[in-house]
This record gives sequence, structure tokens and C-alpha cells, in this order.
Amino acid sequence: MDTYTTREGTLGIELIAANSRELAWRMFASVKISETHPQKIWKIADGNIKNGSKRFSPSPKDIEANKQQWAKEDAAKKPSQPHH
Repeated sequence: MDTYTTREGTLGIELIAANSRELAWRMFASVKISETHPQKIWKIADGNIKNGSKRFSPSPKDIEANKQQWAKEDAAKKPSQPHH
């Protein structure tokens, strides 16, 4: 019987606009990794980064829609404040 280990990796990239210091673009890539050789793992990661970056340079309309979505996502991640 052969045993295989599969790991899942997630890479997040956020680009911040220099002039406004606001989030301009966000990408997450998640992939199941069955490789153990570091060079092969980096090749998989590099392919995911290239695929994700194809969506880069969003239009102003997309940026505004993304800002609203990111605000919702960030608010959902923050722990609720205890009420006194």
C-alpha cells in the first residue's frame, strides 16, 4: 500500500497604491500540492501567480467594486468587539 501526502498552500498578494496608500489589487491562489521537490512546488506557485496576475490592471470601475468587496471581507474577518 502506498501512502501519499497532499498539502494545500495559499498565497496572498496585495498591492497598495503609493499615492493613496489604499489597497489597489488583491489576489489569492490556493492549490493542493502533492509534490515534495522544492523546485516543482515553486513552478506550481509561479504558474498560479502568472494566472492570477492576468487580471491585473483593473479598470477604475473594477477597483471600486473590489474595494467594496474587500471591505466586506475584511469586516467579516475582524473579531467582534465585546460590549461593556
